[in-house]
Amino acid sequence: LTLNGLIFSDVREGGFDGDSFLEFLDGLLEVMNPYPAPHSVLVMDNCAIHHVDGVAERCTEGGQASLSPTLFS
Repeated sequence: LTLNGLIFSDVREGGFDGDSFLEFLDGLLEVMNPYPAPHSVLVMDNCAIHHVDGVAERCTEGGQASLSPTLFS
């Protein structure tokens, strides 16, 4: 979700786990831009699937900035 609307969606039956979140993230990062361009910052809460191995690495590889609540504690 951006100020201008949706840039990506992934509708699934059932819930997400770590693997399915990584698949979602891969699709989302394809339509995001390197920081500091528009659509370059990803804010995630402290949900466990947001912190599985591979999340930070994927964001770093694409040049996107990712923020988690621990930065604001």
